[in-house]
Amino acid sequence: MARFSVDGLFDFDELLNAGALPNDVMDKMLHASADVIVNAQKKTAKSILRGKYATGRLAASITKGRVRRSKDGRSIEIGFKSGRVRGKKEPRPTSNAEIAFLNEYGKRGQPPRPFIQQANEQCREKAIEAAETEYNKWLESMGF
Repeated sequence: MARFSVDGLFDFDELLNAGALPNDVMDKMLHASADVIVNAQKKTAKSILRGKYATGRLAASITKGRVRRSKDGRSIEIGFKSGRVRGKKEPRPTSNAEIAFLNEYGKRGQPPRPFIQQANEQCREKAIEAAETEYNKWLESMGF
């Protein structure tokens, strides 16, 4: 019978670092979570946003980037495709990111419509489950 013992958090950290996840598995976990989050944000944007910019273009512009590596670890960015929308009476085009910001936080005379925050809160568990599924696939491939 196998036995597993950890005397302290420091020992547990060493155990985790000794069997660190391969980079491709971490990337798959990030992509799986990001896919869930992007879909939730698009759905929420379509249901919450109103007004002259609520044409569906903002929701369609929500996208995930590629995995970035840094000294602090790995991350994936979810943002807005660069694009500009010009209203009939607008002196300059407005970027998708600016439209999202103004809707998320509001401005004088316009209450906030936090579609990003709501989507992130609603899909939190599903995003974690998506990453967990990728992790479990890797464990099964390793014979665990």
